[in-house]
Amino acid sequence: MSTLKVRGIRHDLDTTDAISIASDGTVTFNNTINAKAGAGAVETASKTGTVTPNMSLYQNYVWTLTGNLLLGNPTTETVGQSGFFVFIQDCTGSRTLSLSSEYKTAGGAGITLSATAGAIDIVPYIVSASGSILLGTPQLAFA
Repeated sequence: MSTLKVRGIRHDLDTTDAISIASDGTVTFNNTINAKAGAGAVETASKTGTVTPNMSLYQNYVWTLTGNLLLGNPTTETVGQSGFFVFIQDCTGSRTLSLSSEYKTAGGAGITLSATAGAIDIVPYIVSASGSILLGTPQLAFA
């Protein structure tokens, strides 16, 4: 079961609205509603293999790499969405990052992560167009 927390919303209803709000505060969904990631929503998890970020749920990602990672092409990105990836090497280290076709880096150079066990690297991103995610310069080896 999911919980929807809503506060500070003012809504003027008409007959074409996707939601109805009754006087007792009950919310009725009349059509499909697409919700986008809230500002600062973070996924924190351990990852390996092909991983596709769910950009409709999260804006930022803090992932501990337990194996080599292929960043899969999302289908849930929104033009203008931006955030960051934090890649943490597990106690083994030397985990690599590969990129699917929608990820672009300066000069097509790709991303090389720190190899040291426990290393923390930050990679910013911005969605410039549907199917085009620009990755910024990695900030490497936070201690």
